[in-house]
Amino acid sequence: MTENLGVIGKRNNGQRNNGQRNSGRRSDGQEKNGQKKNGQEKDGQRNNCEANTGEKPAQRSGVERVVHVSLPTLYGHFRAVGYLDHDSGDEQVALVHGDVGTGGDVLTRLHSECLTGDAFGSRHCECGDQLASALRAVAAEGSGVVVYLRGHEGRGIGLLAKLRAMALQAEGLDTVEANLALGLPVDARDYGVAARILDDLGVTSVRLMSNNPRKREALLSHGIHVAEQVPLLIEPCENNITYLRTKRERLDHHLPHLDAVAAHWP
Repeated sequence: MTENLGVIGKRNNGQRNNGQRNSGRRSDGQEKNGQKKNGQEKDGQRNNCEANTGEKPAQRSGVERVVHVSLPTLYGHFRAVGYLDHDSGDEQVALVHGDVGTGGDVLTRLHSECLTGDAFGSRHCECGDQLASALRAVAAEGSGVVVYLRGHEGRGIGLLAKLRAMALQAEGLDTVEANLALGLPVDARDYGVAARILDDLGVTSVRLMSNNPRKREALLSHGIHVAEQVPLLIEPCENNITYLRTKRERLDHHLPHLDAVAAHWP
């Protein structure tokens, strides 16, 4: 009689062996027909290819689209398209409104993750207001994309390092000096994943909502045409005016509206 093993190397304790009754007792260390010992973990098994060649399976790389789902928001109806970046391990999402794969210049925002601004409403930066403004603009346009970039917290240094940098800024350093004082890069963000997401969505040319010329340069270097750079200016406040001035003076952000408030916060 032929036995049905189900999973290779795993047997049912209640099965008969060559017509003999199972006594109900297990013989420690006994192996039947060359099978693995019952106590060996599944994780130790290798596939046939690896066993034959001695090579490990190739690690996946690049960006993979994993899921898309309808997402009604305060700003309008979007599709949330989720991606996995196999190189960094980060989970990414693009919020898509309308039809963006028609070949036109798509209104686009590359938004760097900012927990304190986006979720907590911090006034230390203008990130939360920029995200809301971008979503409103895309909805008003009728079509567009907001790529929300995980792993960009604190210009790429991470949440805890960003909080340490904010503590140094409270002591008088600016945002650039604070990063350097911690031995960290001023800006460690990479926009290659954003370009690959846009490419997957069929977007080849964008009207980029950003005050940061480096985002434009990054997209161009990755083969995405930038037809226009659309300013995304947020009214400053007393808590973020120093931060915004540093972005303009030391990081080359285009923020002409700061001149109008010079008299209020010299």
